[in-house]
Amino acid sequence: MTLYDPSSDKAPGLLARAARAAGSRQDLTQGGGGNVSVKFDTELMLVKASGVRLKDVSPRSGYALVNYGNIRRRIAAGIGGEGEFSDFIRAQALPMKGVKAARPSVETGFHALLNTVVVHTHSVYANILNMSAEGRALGLELFPGAEFIPYRAPGPQLCSAISERAAARGPQVFFLANHGLVVSHSGVDGALELNEKVNETIRRRLNLPAYPASRPSAGINESNAAALARRGKTFFLENVLSPDQALYCGPEALEGRGEMEAVNEVLGALFYILDGIKAAGFTPRFLTAAEAAYFDTMESGRYGRQNQQ
Repeated sequence: MTLYDPSSDKAPGLLARAARAAGSRQDLTQGGGGNVSVKFDTELMLVKASGVRLKDVSPRSGYALVNYGNIRRRIAAGIGGEGEFSDFIRAQALPMKGVKAARPSVETGFHALLNTVVVHTHSVYANILNMSAEGRALGLELFPGAEFIPYRAPGPQLCSAISERAAARGPQVFFLANHGLVVSHSGVDGALELNEKVNETIRRRLNLPAYPASRPSAGINESNAAALARRGKTFFLENVLSPDQALYCGPEALEGRGEMEAVNEVLGALFYILDGIKAAGFTPRFLTAAEAAYFDTMESGRYGRQNQQ
């Protein structure tokens, strides 16, 4: 197989455009959350690299090249164990001319199953629905053609759930409980427009306020500190809404020690979501103890923070 040269193909530019559009807004992505992919061949796909922020993806860096055809065939034959499947995904990464080797996102599996362009965000608007007991019913009313996936941990578990409803053609919208939003389309413009339409529909229906972007700070920023004081650190540690909260907002982070840019972005998103849930008269739906405990394994083992997205 000829070594892929990103400089001679339009796919890297399309990927970077989708990534920057989703990653430049904190109401859509926080920290290293979210991912995008672009298929450009019957077998090949570019996908955001693990540990890279969406806004930092460029035509020359921040992504991996994978054989998505092999991934589709593997899923059809059976995903298998988590470690085994994750190792298989990593093995599908191919070298590229002039681009540093990178690990594919742990969520590459479900990207392989969907249409040409996939945009996955941690939209605060979608997550008001995803993280509340009543949200699914409203979501079905607003988006009758969308798919609503019960909570599954990022990686093979989520991939398996999406595979049951995935379509390789046609636009699709997936609401992922306690996680985020996925849209797929035949092109970048279509995917970004669909993503925006979904978010704007929710924002208008719930009459949500403008999103207050997190300000940089060496520790917990002022607005997050005030919100954290109102709710209490113990409550926040014992009630986990999302994978991002589990991975970024542990005891040290809430004391101001950690990846504080990401921590403040995640905290700001969670407080906005909780306020939105309350204003709508909904009930927060937290992860179970077992679901939250899973991330202790992710953080210390093969699924560390840098491999989540």
